[in-house]
Amino acid sequence: MMREGCGMKGLLHSCCLNGKVIVGLAVVGLGVWVAAPTLVGAAVPLLLTAICPLSMLAMAVGMGRGRGMGQTTRTEAPDAALDDLPTLQARRAAIARDITRLDSGASPSCARPRRPPP
Repeated sequence: MMREGCGMKGLLHSCCLNGKVIVGLAVVGLGVWVAAPTLVGAAVPLLLTAICPLSMLAMAVGMGRGRGMGQTTRTEAPDAALDDLPTLQARRAAIARDITRLDSGASPSCARPRRPPP
């Protein structure tokens, strides 16, 4: 079933068919016609049916590459991470001190002093 506006000119764009898939299947069809002309009648419907799922697969692969799926490189430079290291170490030490104070029953360094009830 073709959507409205899907003419021969708009077939590749508005119906989401991949041109590379169509060309590839046409080459396969020509190969079948040259190698085994008696199988063309059986191969053509199969090739026409394969256009849609193969186009969808090509589109999914293309979208995955566009979003950077499968990339293992870091977006942040290692030097920038090293610049944050002293800050993170200081925060870790402060948290360790707070844990020690809490374990001993004292209030943490960031706690506000309590006001006496009115």
